[in-house]
Amino acid sequence: MEHKLYLYDNEKEIIMDLKTRKYNFIQELFKVDKEKVMTALERVLKQETEEHQEISKTDKKELDSRLKNYKDNPDDVLDWEEVRRDW
Repeated sequence: MEHKLYLYDNEKEIIMDLKTRKYNFIQELFKVDKEKVMTALERVLKQETEEHQEISKTDKKELDSRLKNYKDNPDDVLDWEEVRRDW
C-alpha cells in the first residue's frame, strides 16, 4: 500500500510518496535542537514500534510448548546456583 502526501503550494499540487516523506522527515530531524522535541518524537516512534510487534508462529509455538511443559511439571526446574556453578 503506497501512502501519498498531498501538499499544495500556490494552488499547485505536489505529491510525495512515503519514501520521499521519510527522507524529508529525516532532513528535518537534523534541524531539531530541542531535547524535549526529540524525546517526544522518540516516544511516538517507540509506541508505534511496540504496538506493531508480532511474534512469529514458530516462536509462539515454542513459547506455548515451554509454558505447557512448565504447567505440567512445575517442580522440574534447575537451581540457578547449580547452573551457574556447572556452566
